[in-house]
Amino acid sequence: MKHNLEKYLEDIRLSISDIEAYVKNTNSAIELEANPILFDALCRRFAIIGEALHQANKLDRTIPISEKGRITGLRHIIVHDYDKVRAPDLWAIITTKLTLLKTEVEDLLDKTN
Repeated sequence: MKHNLEKYLEDIRLSISDIEAYVKNTNSAIELEANPILFDALCRRFAIIGEALHQANKLDRTIPISEKGRITGLRHIIVHDYDKVRAPDLWAIITTKLTLLKTEVEDLLDKTN
């Protein structure tokens, strides 16, 4: 089954929405670190975001997403160097980077509809 750009962007949007829901009652990296199930769930969502962006970029290398390389790189780390993933790093991404990615993806989806 071949996917299109819109499918990958929607996968990213849904994963961002899940991340936001998962951390709704979490206030710090310390709380995240204390909850291994939440940490695992976030890693899964970030891996999906990274893979979906990687696949989307193969379809359109000009896709205007900030920090594409860092996003797909995080997926690589989660999957292959999982012991290097730290709660403070994920928390920093959630609190400083996720909103921009969400905005960029929603803007792209609006243009495809």
